[in-house]
Amino acid sequence: MSNSADSPGTGSSPARRWAFRPVRLLTVGVFALAGLIFFTSFHTAKGTNIRTDASLLKLSDLIEERSRNNGELDESNAALREDVESLAERDDGSTKAEDDKLAALEKDAGTQKLTGEALTVTLDDAPPNATAKLPGYPEPQPDYLVIHQQDLQAGVNALGGEGSRSWTSG
Repeated sequence: MSNSADSPGTGSSPARRWAFRPVRLLTVGVFALAGLIFFTSFHTAKGTNIRTDASLLKLSDLIEERSRNNGELDESNAALREDVESLAERDDGSTKAEDDKLAALEKDAGTQKLTGEALTVTLDDAPPNATAKLPGYPEPQPDYLVIHQQDLQAGVNALGGEGSRSWTSG
């Protein structure tokens, strides 16, 4: 009688049991990937249903909400402006002398509109093809053909010297 443990080829040898099998490695990889997918889904969902859009805010809803909020803010802003204007129109508690002094300072500072006769003075650059018109004079240099800051200042000073109360330049 032979013992089955002693007979060759009938049992599994220790070398055969620890042999590398690619199928086992592939199985472990598939289960690890499935676990990763389950964990990622759980972490993403955080207890909500991630397969529906019902819990998500749509862009059109967001636009409507912001528009409604902007409208409310515009109404609130208009009400506050009315309050500020009504408070500004009230008497500020200043005396008549202070009001007169303020009016004089506003006039001197040029914050009040002026009315009356007006004069327009135009300073233009010379044309690029300008030449000397009189004999004996040198041809104009490019620097002579343009209006400089000092030219403008001389014109303003001349107007101020003749009694002009206001001027603009542009």
